[in-house]
Amino acid sequence: MKLDNIAARYITNDVLTAVWIAALIKTYDNFEVVKNKNYWLTQRSIRDIASLLCRKSIDPARISQWSNGDHRNCNRNYLRENGALRRLTQINEFAGIKETPHELPLDERIYKDKDITLLDLLSWYKDFYCKLSVESFVSDEAKKAMKEKSPVLEPENTDDLRIRAVRMIKNAWEVFSKKVGGGIVQVNKEASMQLHFAYVIQQMIPLIIYQDDEKIDIELETAVSDGKKIREADIMLYIYKGDELYRIALELKCYRKKASSGGNRGAGDIFMKDIYMDLQLLEKYCEHDSAEHGIALIMTDHVNFIYSEKKEGKCWDYDTTHGTFCGNKRYTTDIGGKPVDILLNNRYHFNWKAEGDYFFTLLEKLED
Repeated sequence: MKLDNIAARYITNDVLTAVWIAALIKTYDNFEVVKNKNYWLTQRSIRDIASLLCRKSIDPARISQWSNGDHRNCNRNYLRENGALRRLTQINEFAGIKETPHELPLDERIYKDKDITLLDLLSWYKDFYCKLSVESFVSDEAKKAMKEKSPVLEPENTDDLRIRAVRMIKNAWEVFSKKVGGGIVQVNKEASMQLHFAYVIQQMIPLIIYQDDEKIDIELETAVSDGKKIREADIMLYIYKGDELYRIALELKCYRKKASSGGNRGAGDIFMKDIYMDLQLLEKYCEHDSAEHGIALIMTDHVNFIYSEKKEGKCWDYDTTHGTFCGNKRYTTDIGGKPVDILLNNRYHFNWKAEGDYFFTLLEKLED
């Protein structure tokens, strides 16, 4: 590719981000411009483009080691290795950990002769590149290095504290659901829901701590950034393994037919829309380095949200019924006379479970 055709100049101050963007530009160019469909790149070609994107010096080790998820010295999983060649990591090759930069100048124009922004390239990356079959091209040397890496970066390792923590949340949700359904725990609004669920988690944390360098802290109403505003995540879990930190954000929603005041509760359409809003917030927390994983937890005693013979009204654009898949689209149907703009990049599945007079569901992004 011709470097003088790249319009983007000094668009980031982070060297490793520049390396990732450069590899994306080069890969896109190979597939869509040159048409050679080659995703294995020379380190020199990545470095040449990265030097245009960042004023700082692009040391070769940033590409050969630091950004290379197959190298023992890596601190980002942006690239994969095949001998001296590199390619972009696909989503979830490292369980979603440090695979892509959190801050990207999405509005920046990439080419001088094409009206293509970094956001366009990111969409191409997710919709096309990440669906390519590439694993068979990983070298034997790289595969050996992957096996020798720390288990902290091995997603299939069941001893990984992050995996234990996610499983603990799901087990805690099941315990909480049965206690509420059985009448042992009384929940009349979201505040009590948060408190009781956090208590269940707190009791379970010691059961999944196996090593001296492992620790899990829990906080309620934690200030986090969604990229534009400071929000309050309902519950945050801070998972420490040695010097590694992994954060899980939880958003909770409770809708009862009777309000805590005793009157009948309305605004069901707002509740449905707000579930989708919470999913967007969880994605934003992860995109803007406030969390690494997000889970939404929903409970209600209103069967209409779970089973509905007639889906009449615009609120059903925010469908919550059992078996519904949502996401991978933008939702703009106004609710309550107020404009809505919700973009969900991931897909989710409403899988409700009944306990007593209540229904419970846990929403997290589906793996492709």
